[in-house]
Amino acid sequence: MNLVDPLLAVLVVANLLPILPIVLGVVSAVPRRRRKRVALRALAVGNVVAFLFAVGGGLVLDAMRSEIDDLRIAGGIILLVFAIYDLLFSREDRKEALGDLMEESEHDGADVGPIPLGVPIMIGPATLTTVLVLSETYGLVPVTLALLVNAVLNVGLIVTGQALMDAAGRGFIRAAGKVFGLLLATLAVTMVRTGVMGVWTSG
Repeated sequence: MNLVDPLLAVLVVANLLPILPIVLGVVSAVPRRRRKRVALRALAVGNVVAFLFAVGGGLVLDAMRSEIDDLRIAGGIILLVFAIYDLLFSREDRKEALGDLMEESEHDGADVGPIPLGVPIMIGPATLTTVLVLSETYGLVPVTLALLVNAVLNVGLIVTGQALMDAAGRGFIRAAGKVFGLLLATLAVTMVRTGVMGVWTSG
């Protein structure tokens, strides 16, 4: 059972480090004593949604009469678009509008919740596409374990987020985002190449 590839893929697309300033900015509207609880609840909801995508991947493919190689190609193209955008503008810039909108509409922090903090800020379309492809390629167990490990790491980032931001600064966070974007682009190209080779071989 291959656990390394799914774990690396999930870490690339679903780690909170590149968007940590946005997460902290959104929950800053919440009273200090509730911030971590609100962020952790949103993270839990986002991971449940990702798990459901992993579970339902086969059903989606069957309903569409599609093959796994079709999903690899489509998912790879989508991920490549996200990666290019990440490399040019960063995930933080892309999601800042969502964070600002949420802060403006919920200025008192009373109703900050899993939407859009959990989905799509923490768990976005790139993550959902990735777990869908991974579940069909490697199986549900490795993907579930990858989601759990990533969730534990993200919990650590939420708990220590402000201290990490104070110590590292936004420059480090942005640099980390660029590295994740490059890794995501590599993963996307690999998915497309594997899918095309699979279609060519089966055809």
